[in-house]
Amino acid sequence: MIAEYIRLNIPVKDEEFDKIYPVQLQKLSGRHFTKVAVAIKAARFLATQPNQKILDIGCGPGKFCFIAGSYNNASYTGVDYRKHFIELCTKLSHKHHFKNVNFIHADIKEIDFCYYNGFYFFNSFQEHIDKSAQLDDTIETSIEKFNDYTAYLKKEWGKLPAGTRIATYHAYLNQVPSSYKLIDMHFDGLLKCWEKVTDR
Repeated sequence: MIAEYIRLNIPVKDEEFDKIYPVQLQKLSGRHFTKVAVAIKAARFLATQPNQKILDIGCGPGKFCFIAGSYNNASYTGVDYRKHFIELCTKLSHKHHFKNVNFIHADIKEIDFCYYNGFYFFNSFQEHIDKSAQLDDTIETSIEKFNDYTAYLKKEWGKLPAGTRIATYHAYLNQVPSSYKLIDMHFDGLLKCWEKVTDR
C-alpha cells in the first residue's frame, strides 16, 4: 500500500513510511535514513532516461531504494556490507511489493560500477570517523577505512563516462572527482546533484 501511495504521488510522511521497519530501526531513521522528499528529489535527478540502473552505495535498510523504485521505473540496487540489512531489505521488498529494487550483500569494492548509470551516496563511510553515525556495532570502523573507501569511490567514479550522474547527501565535496560538475543543490545544500562532464 505504501508503495502505491508513492507511485500515485500521494504525500507520505517519513513517520508513516518508517512503520514498515522494526521499532528499533524506526528510532534511527531521523539521523540515518534518507527522507522521503530527499529520495524523490534524488530519483528525479538520477533517472532521466528509460531503463536506467542506479546504485545506492551503503543502502542500509533500503529506504532510498524503496522510495525511488516506487517513484519511477528505473532499476535500483542497494549494496551494503551488513548482511542483516540486506536480509531485511529482501524481506520488506516482498512483503510490501516494492518493485524495481534489488539488494546485494557485498563490500563496495566488489561491485562493478560500469554496470550503473547513476549513483546515490548518503555518506555511508561517515561511521568510520564519527561514532555517533554508527548504526550498530557489527562492523569494525577506522579512519583508515574511511580514507580507503573514499579514495576507491573517487577512483571508480572517475573511470565512468561523461553523463554519469551522482546524488550525494550529507557528503563532502572532496568525495566527488573534479570531472563532475555540481548541477544543483536542495535541502539547504545537503543533497547535491552531480554530472560527469569529461571522460577523464
